[in-house]
Amino acid sequence: MKLTALAFLLLLLSSGIQAQHASTFPKPTGFVNDFEDDFTPDQKKELDYAVKELLAKSLSVDSLAGLEMVVVTVTENMIGDEKDMSNYVKQLGNKWGVSAKGENKAIIIAYGKKIRKVSIVTGSGLDNILSPSFCHKIVDEKMTYEFRRGDYYNAILVAIKAIKEHLGVQ
Repeated sequence: MKLTALAFLLLLLSSGIQAQHASTFPKPTGFVNDFEDDFTPDQKKELDYAVKELLAKSLSVDSLAGLEMVVVTVTENMIGDEKDMSNYVKQLGNKWGVSAKGENKAIIIAYGKKIRKVSIVTGSGLDNILSPSFCHKIVDEKMTYEFRRGDYYNAILVAIKAIKEHLGVQ
């Protein structure tokens, strides 16, 4: 009897250890989705304007037809236990339907202050235009400095500016 109880207890404990916190995908709030409340209302407006301006200027470039872009701050509760920001952002983009159907020309800039992760993810329709290696370069060479200073707003602005320059939509 003691052996059966011990086996049951071990089974119960091991199942609890394997339980994981699944990622959650809140509803989008617009072009700027500040779930961490990192930005002031004025900063949100300015970031929203920067994204809309990039999208408006991209309309005149044939290869950018159907381009969409969002900014997301990711909380600890959203990303789940896997903590892989790029995969989470791809799933989030799919859930939200970022990018015109069939175009897959999405740009998602995401970071989580508390989890210390950042990622710029693009849809496969932008692979020849905005490569993953270029996105990593933006993070490493532009955004990291601003993050270290605690200036999350400016980190996003410099990323948007770098993307605009690279796409030639000044």
